[in-house]
Amino acid sequence: MLLISGCGVFLPSHDYYAVGVAQIGDQLYVYAPLCDGERVVGVEAYDNLLSGQEPNYDPDSMQFTYWKAQDPTRESVANGWIALGDSSGFRTTAVVAGSNIELPEKLGVSLQLDVGSQHAVEGVVSVSKAPRYPAGADPRSVRYAYRPERNGADARDPREIRDESGCAANYPA
Repeated sequence: MLLISGCGVFLPSHDYYAVGVAQIGDQLYVYAPLCDGERVVGVEAYDNLLSGQEPNYDPDSMQFTYWKAQDPTRESVANGWIALGDSSGFRTTAVVAGSNIELPEKLGVSLQLDVGSQHAVEGVVSVSKAPRYPAGADPRSVRYAYRPERNGADARDPREIRDESGCAANYPA
């Protein structure tokens, strides 16, 4: 459970699933570190602050959902390389990017995974802390803002993020 205040996001411990975020051209990218045998099967990006402030919030309402898509068609997406809002890498889009809300500053990212069974993990990214790169940069070679709740976000490459995070299946659903 995430706790929200007017000052920012408070997480129950440093042991939550964290994703990296970077902006390449006009596109926001998330890198979700996965282990062998783990695959993304769905992703939802939502306003973390608004959903946390709503009493009795029902996530199934998708009231604060920025984008939601399922069933990746690209191997890179299934392996955790996600262009937020780009539904071309998915078979099904439940919420088109920006159709419910504008891109929020504190973006919650919920990943539905297949880790041998169904599993879900969530992270929070700060859009303004995303390092910026020119259009056409390779998402696998850029550095990502990682764990923004610390004093200043660390910029890390995907290998560093993967090494620190461990397997998604080890995080509570």
